[in-house]
Amino acid sequence: MKLSSGAIAVFLAAASGSCAGFSHSPAAFGVSSSVRTCDDVFRPHRIRSRSSALSVKKSPSAKKSSNVLKVSSAVIEERTALTDALDPSGELLESAVEAASLAAARDSASTYLSNYKGQSGASVIYSKLVEHGVTLVNGYSGGAVLPLLDQFHEKNPRHADVDTPPIRWITNSNENSAGHIAEGYAKSAPACPSDGRQPAGVVVATSGPGVTNLITPLQDAICDGVPMVVLCGQAATNAPLDAFQQAPAVALTTPCTKWSYQIRSAAEIPFVMDYAFFIARHGRPGPVFVDLPKDLQNQVIDDALIADFATTVPVKSDFKTDLAEDDGAIRFAPRTTDESGEARVREHVVHVGRPELGILFETQKNGRLAPVTDLDLGGQEGVYQMDHHVSQMIFKMDSTENARTGPLSDGSQMTSEIFDLIRNAEKPFIIAGQGCNDCPEDLLRFAEDMNIPVATTLHGLGCFDERHPLGLNMLGIYP
Repeated sequence: MKLSSGAIAVFLAAASGSCAGFSHSPAAFGVSSSVRTCDDVFRPHRIRSRSSALSVKKSPSAKKSSNVLKVSSAVIEERTALTDALDPSGELLESAVEAASLAAARDSASTYLSNYKGQSGASVIYSKLVEHGVTLVNGYSGGAVLPLLDQFHEKNPRHADVDTPPIRWITNSNENSAGHIAEGYAKSAPACPSDGRQPAGVVVATSGPGVTNLITPLQDAICDGVPMVVLCGQAATNAPLDAFQQAPAVALTTPCTKWSYQIRSAAEIPFVMDYAFFIARHGRPGPVFVDLPKDLQNQVIDDALIADFATTVPVKSDFKTDLAEDDGAIRFAPRTTDESGEARVREHVVHVGRPELGILFETQKNGRLAPVTDLDLGGQEGVYQMDHHVSQMIFKMDSTENARTGPLSDGSQMTSEIFDLIRNAEKPFIIAGQGCNDCPEDLLRFAEDMNIPVATTLHGLGCFDERHPLGLNMLGIYP
């Protein structure tokens, strides 16, 4: 049978994460939902940029190069059509191709943002909630978040010519209750039909006490691995210091979220919302916090804002991996290809998240970001990147730390080795963690086929019927 990564994770003391492992001297196996589980498994293929895409050195052929710099994105795929006669060393040509790649990426970002032209920041947020299948939002009102709350009202003009009803809004007794209810929704709601993953609980609240009242549910969600997207209003960017209900929301929520960010332009919102839902629901699930200054909720995305944003997005490269947080959450990263042992820029993709720890995406014309899965950023960021992409791979590391990999599929050699190891165990025992809540049928079938008893962790309760003959109930809470 074809086994999912969650099912294999069962007998590896599965938890709500992307990889698991067990040891058996002199070798150790592991199963991962990512291509890359540790730095030593694959040789890092770091991003390299030959030179700044916009700084082309002057040369005697600079006059000829003026036409090269106008090359369209199609030239990137037709590299052989350009001749080295333009520059005997080839450096000018490579700089021109890299510049064309970056220009194409900026054009693609502009096209992506044009899907939301004419909408305010608050309207874009609501549109993104609809795109991600959100049907229910819990929250509590406040002055700093009123522009967003208006989008939920049934009398809002956006709902006039739409057949589907507005997203259901539930006003809770306070923000703390809204957070815990969103947790419960994320745990118990049916999986999304589009990808089979649990939906993220969505919370909307105001600034100041609205944020601080959400700290407890956020901390609970990060500990339990519960997907949540929390959207809170904030004082306007032009408000004086210590303005009414102004609070350091990002600083307060960073320790208890997978990602916390304050919007700096309405043009960022489509990227940030796509990333927020992706990061909350992929890898080990968890909460994401987005801070929304009131003036940016009202800011309208127009041609000028799109052009200004697309032309100022910075570029990430190996030579500048310490981008300051002031550079925002979006940047371009060059995708390279190895030609004759030399890395050459093929195209630029979008890097979203923290400068040192983010996810790569490609912009799509339909207004969504598609994750890039075939580019390894190397180091800890490479681990983070690939931990969020399912690949059904197994790795085996022996006592000398030599590693080899293989597919997690029926009949593969490494899968057979894992089953042989289990069959030869004298007293096999399954410890099913929270991750097994996503695959209870696989867990049951595996336990019955292999005749192995099952105990669950506290968070794994419910993934295996405790009345089953193989059920051993819950393990102790404390070690």
